[in-house]
Amino acid sequence: MAKAMKIRALMSPPTPLTKFDPGAYWSGLEFEETDAANTEAERDGLAQFVHFLAFLALQAGSTRWASVVPARSSAMRALESHFGHLAGWPRVTRSGLSYP
Repeated sequence: MAKAMKIRALMSPPTPLTKFDPGAYWSGLEFEETDAANTEAERDGLAQFVHFLAFLALQAGSTRWASVVPARSSAMRALESHFGHLAGWPRVTRSGLSYP
């Protein structure tokens, strides 16, 4: 199993939110590897946070809603460290994780 990836520092999203790109924001965060295993609470929290980013973009009517978390990014490794054990993960993320 891959080492757990945690968000090092969480920053507020750039304004105006009408141009908010959730994939670019997520990909721009800093992550660090840890030896600690991810808990179910952490998986749940991360899933809710990633969905919240989508909500922000949709609620603001963002013109950059259609975004992608690149496949070879530390942001994608963080998602994989939390959800890579799920059936179908490799098929869904082959070319990056698409928000729309």
